[in-house]
Amino acid sequence: MKDERKFKEVIHTIKGAEKDKDKFCKAARIERQPMSKDCLEQILDHIALYLGMILMFGFFYMLFGR
Repeated sequence: MKDERKFKEVIHTIKGAEKDKDKFCKAARIERQPMSKDCLEQILDHIALYLGMILMFGFFYMLFGR
């Protein structure tokens, strides 16, 4: 399915979503905060671990599966 929207329309939609997010946070009386370095590091560690497990499974499957 081809998207017929133009690039400027997509950018406008993204900027509108950012404004809506700010309004939501203000209504909920919370502040938008960037992700902490520790949290980002933990997420990336989990992704690396899962990717490693998948690659090891693929390696052993190709080695012994046939």
